Amino acid sequence: MYRSIGQNVSRHPILWIVVWVLFAAIAIALSPPQEAVWQDGEMAFLPKESPSVRAVNTYREAFQPSLQEAAEKDSVGTSVQQDPLGSNVVIVLQREDRPSGLTPEDESFIKNVLVAELEKLQRTTPKGYNWKPGMEKVYTKDLPQNERVIKSIVTMADERIGPLLTSPDQKATLVILELTTEFLERQNRLLIGRLEQVVDSPELQDKKPIGLSLALSGSATVGRDMLLAEQQSASRTEFFTKLLVIVLLLAIYRAPLLALVPLVTVGVSVALSKALLRIMAGWGWIGLFTGLDVYVTVVVYGAGVDYCLFLIARYKEELDSGLSQKAALSNSIERVGAALATSAGTSIVGIGMMGFSEFGKFRQAGFAISFGLFVVLCFALTFTPAFLILFGKWAFWPDVRIREVGKQSGWLPSSTMWNKLRDQRVMQRFWEGTARTIQRWPGYVFVLTVLAMMPLAIIGILYQDNLSYGLLTDLPQDSPSVVGAKVVQKHYPAGITGPHTIFVEFPIEVLHEVFGDSDLKDARTSEKLSEAITQNLSNEDIRLKAERSTDPLEQPIGIEDVRSQYQPLGNNKKANEYLTKLPLRMRGAKRTFAHRTYTGLNGSLAGQVLRLDVVLSEDPFSRSAIQTLSKLEEAVRHSIFFAEDSDIPLDKQAKLRDTAKIYSLGTTAAIRDLKSVTDRDRILIDILVTVSVYLVIVTLLRQPEICAYLIVSVVFSYLITLGATFVFFYLRDPTGFNGIDWKVPVYLFTILIAMGEDYNILLMARVTEEQETYGKVGGVLQALMKTGGIISSCGIIMAGTFFTLMSGSLLAMVQMGFALGFGVLLDTFIVRPILVPSYLILLYSGRFGWFGRFLGAPAETFTPSEKEREYIKESIEY
Repeated sequence: MYRSIGQNVSRHPILWIVVWVLFAAIAIALSPPQEAVWQDGEMAFLPKESPSVRAVNTYREAFQPSLQEAAEKDSVGTSVQQDPLGSNVVIVLQREDRPSGLTPEDESFIKNVLVAELEKLQRTTPKGYNWKPGMEKVYTKDLPQNERVIKSIVTMADERIGPLLTSPDQKATLVILELTTEFLERQNRLLIGRLEQVVDSPELQDKKPIGLSLALSGSATVGRDMLLAEQQSASRTEFFTKLLVIVLLLAIYRAPLLALVPLVTVGVSVALSKALLRIMAGWGWIGLFTGLDVYVTVVVYGAGVDYCLFLIARYKEELDSGLSQKAALSNSIERVGAALATSAGTSIVGIGMMGFSEFGKFRQAGFAISFGLFVVLCFALTFTPAFLILFGKWAFWPDVRIREVGKQSGWLPSSTMWNKLRDQRVMQRFWEGTARTIQRWPGYVFVLTVLAMMPLAIIGILYQDNLSYGLLTDLPQDSPSVVGAKVVQKHYPAGITGPHTIFVEFPIEVLHEVFGDSDLKDARTSEKLSEAITQNLSNEDIRLKAERSTDPLEQPIGIEDVRSQYQPLGNNKKANEYLTKLPLRMRGAKRTFAHRTYTGLNGSLAGQVLRLDVVLSEDPFSRSAIQTLSKLEEAVRHSIFFAEDSDIPLDKQAKLRDTAKIYSLGTTAAIRDLKSVTDRDRILIDILVTVSVYLVIVTLLRQPEICAYLIVSVVFSYLITLGATFVFFYLRDPTGFNGIDWKVPVYLFTILIAMGEDYNILLMARVTEEQETYGKVGGVLQALMKTGGIISSCGIIMAGTFFTLMSGSLLAMVQMGFALGFGVLLDTFIVRPILVPSYLILLYSGRFGWFGRFLGAPAETFTPSEKEREYIKESIEY
């Protein structure tokens, strides 16, 4: 088949080029813009059965319609309580030059100057994707209410919730802009851009009291910074990927047209792949998360250039043997076509196994990257040879007079260091020396290499679960949202940035049994139950704090505030003073507001669900917050009981407690589900990738025992890489290191196993070919020497493309780039040229004794042929 492809491309090179270019141009023209098909967020990709997703569904069914009730004026609270799914922008104002904190001038500035500017933004700002200076002239007209992105503005002057916004030390206060959009929507960028311009404007700064500082925080600000960092990282990564590939190709080939061949091949194939993916996403066949194109670009560039390099290297070998260009090309595709297809197939199948994961982003990445690899493989087998035929001898310009283009031709001046190294055959001598060393002392080389790498592998095993799930830790420390969050955490409990919303769902028949045919639609019943849970929960945490037990199970949860139907504004003293001073009419409004806000009154769950908003002292993004949330849920369950003088029997209280379902909504709940899902996916993906790649290479090599060792060697390199990544980023920032990003282990294992085996396949294919001439051991040494240079070049290019991810600003992308690049270099220069050949020589020379039969050694006793004896003798004497 591959010879037919080679002959067909040789006869009609222009046709193949025209067809591919036209196909790519049409696909790009028909594809929708990426903004129209990208999907934002992390938590949106969780399985539907995840507890936090069920909590969202519970809220939407039982609570959401109540937002249309009662006018805002008559509510004792704000929509931030009514809509925990919404996002917000928080302006943090702080004064630290006075012990007493904020001044009356500060309050006047907020009320008369800042709020006036914000109200102007509220009236004139729609949802929008982009913001650039000068665009403020476009947004001057007042918009209808339903087109505005800002739903409401809440300040310290608001009697309903204002006391909650001022910090306990009186040195900071919050201005909250409640939005109609979710926090990771790209449509928030216009508002936040305009808001930053207002806050930084000279007019506002002149009116701002001296000593008062402003910073931005809030979920929408975090989301904006995440999306902006992803976009900037993608642009930088793509630029540096192309630049690196150009530089390396020119250094390797010293012929600009020859370097252009893989660059154009991969460039067109990547553009076509991304266009086809957008078309499929536009048709609803697949999903594409924001930032996926970065991984497609990097992986496909690295793999595609590798495929082209292997084909060109074999093409030069065939030309050097005296064949014509068309014959050399046909032979090249015939000889390496199957190896390239198998190599790519291994990557495609291995990475495609991510499609079986629960987490949506992993599924999308598995398909998109595999699809890109398939497209670039097709290009490498058709588009690349067509270009080579079309260029003819000019492919090796500037020296087009000689046929043996691999020996002296070049574009760089002959006086360069690179040319001197090539003239002295330094690289070839290096691989010959490596082969001799391994042939003489295979056991020592193998054992010493494993022992040298073992410490990093042990670190990788011990710390593989030390992962970071935080959004803020992923952003650059100078991002507005990070700066603002630090200011908030300086003056408020850390948990205020992510309150936990707890839903307690009771079976309707149990409620009727306990409360005498009444349920939570009755405000008195729900308030009675809410009071019991709220007081019991707070009292239990106070007891644990007072006892100061050393038992981990008896540690306090760290509850700072609880808001519920019983106390809708929490335990803030000023807020409760405001409630007690309400006139009689407003007291009724308070009770109505509290009932409809903290009790589910709609849908099939009407009268069955209570809600609690709990603020903890712990950072919701910290690793320990997940365990704290589980303790909080358990504490809520244990708080479902009434005072001893209650008329409800203890057995009915126990039944109410035992049948309750507890759901959590919020940042920590979503992170807990994310951890749970991705932990399961890691196990599943690791198994599927390992088994699928093993089956593919067994099908090609038909040596199951040796193939098992090849898998083990790459898994070993994965563990080493994981350990090295932990060590590198810990040493980079010992105090701020929170673990590697949760995505790194999954992508690292999948890509290293799937693509790391590529080089082993190409080496083993050449080993099999050389063993026909040089015998078992001699074939291994010959294959190592003949493939050492080209595989190393490919490895350097592949690693370089992965390292370009480190040019981004997101810490997760930086960690991913380091891990993948280091892993490829490790596989290129340690696993493939040292661990694999030394093991094979030990095996083929009978060093494992009788046990070698179980490892894939030939059944017969090792007896080298005359030619092999002569070859080995020459190698030792050399």
